[in-house]
Amino acid sequence: MLKQTFLYRVWHHNKKLFYIMTTFAVLTIATNLAGDQVTPFFVWGMYSAKEEPVQQYSILQTVVNDSILVNPYELPVSDTRFYLTSPLSYYKKIKDNNNTDPTVSFLQSKLNWHVENNKMLKNLFNAGPQRDSFFTWYARYLSQVTHLPVHSIRVDDIKAHYSGSKLIVDSTHLFDRWEKP
Repeated sequence: MLKQTFLYRVWHHNKKLFYIMTTFAVLTIATNLAGDQVTPFFVWGMYSAKEEPVQQYSILQTVVNDSILVNPYELPVSDTRFYLTSPLSYYKKIKDNNNTDPTVSFLQSKLNWHVENNKMLKNLFNAGPQRDSFFTWYARYLSQVTHLPVHSIRVDDIKAHYSGSKLIVDSTHLFDRWEKP
């Protein structure tokens, strides 16, 4: 029975590979039992909490030139919808996180290293220059999508919830505004 196992075959084929594989497996199991997640391949914690129903939704509404409401779901191409909603949503996460990229905060909390001390790593994330140029890029993209010159952008944050199948707006407030220089 033992001769039919994978590790037995590896042992006879390449003893060095066998020792590397078993050492990796033993160390991974030991560190996971100790409470650490040592590799990105085995992130057990991602399934450790029950998903709670959302009580309130945050919807970002974009208005161009103070009059044109941009509804990404009326556009025929799903890529366009993605590029209108996803970067704007991530920009809001950065603003809500004290102008710090949430990925940086996450990595600092998990790995206890500081990005601000490493110039190469600092350029990988959405720091000051990238964050500050977001609306210039977004205006250019909106101009391509709407086929209109974009002079101003207003983004409203709408808080809403569902009552049955009907969406009920709880509040609307200005999230950010951009004017072409």
